[in-house]
Amino acid sequence: MKNYLDLMELHPDLFSNENALLRIISDEQEILKWQKQKQKELLQDNKPSQWADIGIVLDDPYIIVLRDLVEFPNGFRGGYFRLINRADLAGGQGVVALSEMDGRFLLLHQYRHSTRSWSYEVPRGFGESGVAAEEQVKSEVWEEVSGEIAKLIDLGVYFNNTGLEGNKVKLFYAKLKSVGQPAQDEGIESFLWVSLAELEEMIVNAKITDGFTIAAYTRAKLRGLLT
Repeated sequence: MKNYLDLMELHPDLFSNENALLRIISDEQEILKWQKQKQKELLQDNKPSQWADIGIVLDDPYIIVLRDLVEFPNGFRGGYFRLINRADLAGGQGVVALSEMDGRFLLLHQYRHSTRSWSYEVPRGFGESGVAAEEQVKSEVWEEVSGEIAKLIDLGVYFNNTGLEGNKVKLFYAKLKSVGQPAQDEGIESFLWVSLAELEEMIVNAKITDGFTIAAYTRAKLRGLLT
């Protein structure tokens, strides 16, 4: 609980109730009271008592998972999960780069552990503490494809899953001047260069299912950058 309360002090914006329909309960005594009652109910139902834990329930080098005590508009109180990118707490930010060179778009054929499947997607990265998004995206393109960026256009902030993740991700449209080899140690098997029409066909036919890729394409398209 102490680490959770410390996080509230260090990052009050994460716990702001201004204009909030769902109110976070921040009073320690109220939290402990709710936990005690909820643990009792869970044990009576032969369910794990830790389901009532409020605070930081996972503290990882890359992410933290919070279970907040939230009060809903009807007065009901319950635990509510959210996931925060640790880099977001220290001036970093996740990035995505819709990358193009000589009129063709770069897709990575990459294996993703979370889905246990292969995916076609554009370069992206988690972010690092203290690294600005513009520098982070250049680093990610270099690390994943040994590529250099000639021109970078900011496409704005994107939230991938507003029901679970509180991570601000910055989308970019990147004009590349060079590309090297795929970083296989990051699960990238190969590259695929596609035309705009082929990219759109892959999205329409669900050959591209990565939300970051679809979001970056959509922003660039609607801003008139893709012709």
